[in-house]
Amino acid sequence: MRAVLLYGNKRVEVGDVPSPSLQPGWAVVESELTGICGTDKAFYTGSYKLFKVPLVPGHEVVGRVVEGPRDLVGLRVVSEINFPCWSCDYCRGGFYTHCPHKKTLGIDFDGGMAEFFAAPASALHVFRGPPELGIFVEPLAAVLRALSLRPPKPQERVAVIGTGSVAWLIVQVLKAGGFNVNVIARRGSYKAGAFKGLAEVIYIDEVESNSYDMIFEASGDPEALDLAIEIAKPMGVIHLKSTPGSRAQARMTWAVVKELQILGSRCGTFRDFKLAVKMLEERLVEPRLDRIYSIDHAREAFEESLSPRYFKAAIKP
Repeated sequence: MRAVLLYGNKRVEVGDVPSPSLQPGWAVVESELTGICGTDKAFYTGSYKLFKVPLVPGHEVVGRVVEGPRDLVGLRVVSEINFPCWSCDYCRGGFYTHCPHKKTLGIDFDGGMAEFFAAPASALHVFRGPPELGIFVEPLAAVLRALSLRPPKPQERVAVIGTGSVAWLIVQVLKAGGFNVNVIARRGSYKAGAFKGLAEVIYIDEVESNSYDMIFEASGDPEALDLAIEIAKPMGVIHLKSTPGSRAQARMTWAVVKELQILGSRCGTFRDFKLAVKMLEERLVEPRLDRIYSIDHAREAFEESLSPRYFKAAIKP
């Protein structure tokens, strides 16, 4: 089958690899569309070291089951990205997304930027919307995961740092919950204007220190944690949603002095995926997809995805 092969340091190829074989309890899915996410970009540029070389990337994937359980064959599905062992203490304790023996789709296990991918049937969720919406189930579930750990309170002032696809999803979910949100953007940002009417946009050089009770850092910039610490109020909460791979430098003394909570959150759980599917099927959230590339133009797709103009680019195998 045809697949995107990622080697890091901006080396990406399209080649032929063996098609996945069906394992007991698993399914083989024909990929329909796969989004390029921030982790994929970090793998591509080399700021995040690959766990597997070459890697077939892609975990924001939607497709149709071609082999597997009879009740799933022919259905459009999206996949959770964690494939746990289900027998260790973490799995049995309800923390299966942190299973030390897990495989992670598009991270250390070949993902959806290929004609077919394999996944445990238990990781698949039926999706009744179009593929252009289905690729946003995984990132939306990751947003919902953060909110499940520490949601904002009615009186809290909330900001989102960043103007990318995850920031767009966060703002929409918060607005649906009745919160007024400020978006913190770089001056000259191409995408900042898209948020106007949805949220108040404040440029980094205008934002005041000690302004927000809760901050979502979704910029992809490892230096943005320092900004979040500066603009957080004492006793504030910072949600980290960026995975740039590179190290961050931040004034942790101020985080201690302000008694801040800094919460990392990764991909969504079963419950988060179920809610993300529902929200997208019912069009409660409207993502932004800028361009779809054929698999033969994968390198162009990765290069263009780095453009500050794009919210989201996707590859159609």
